[in-house]
Amino acid sequence: MTAIRNDRVVGAIGPMETMPDPIGRARLLPEYFGVLPEYRGLGLGRQLWRAAMHWGHANGADYQLLQTTASGASDRLCQAEGLADLGFVCTTTV
Repeated sequence: MTAIRNDRVVGAIGPMETMPDPIGRARLLPEYFGVLPEYRGLGLGRQLWRAAMHWGHANGADYQLLQTTASGASDRLCQAEGLADLGFVCTTTV
């Protein structure tokens, strides 16, 4: 899925695909997701996110696991959408 402004792709989310997990439940595959910095704050990321979640639900996904950068734009969006934080796997300061 893409967000387009002035005939330019300014954001995208995908791939849009489900896959069975080890116990057979359908999971929406982890998505790559981004909006160009100059187009953030316009609600495009939220629109892409909600469209992807609608697609997953309509295509039988039982759940999705996401990875975000702590306190990054996608992390803030997930928190605003009411998603639960399952914790950190690894953090590194560079």
